[in-house]
Amino acid sequence: MNGGSAMLKEELSKLEQKRKTGEIGTAEFYQGLLKIVSLLAQELGKENIEEKEIKRQIPLLLTFLKSQIKNMEDRNF
Repeated sequence: MNGGSAMLKEELSKLEQKRKTGEIGTAEFYQGLLKIVSLLAQELGKENIEEKEIKRQIPLLLTFLKSQIKNMEDRNF
């Protein structure tokens, strides 16, 4: 496991543990997940990913983005 994935895995593990023990609430957990998504985007931007793998990830990213944008619209944000 390289540095980027190890760091992300560790951040996620710590966040999940804090949630599991009740140290943080739902909103803090959500904000922590968003922070990890942001870190993931930065790390993926540094990585040289094969086109085949990129093509597999695009539908997942599109679904996530469209869903989140729709949810924001529904909340009038």
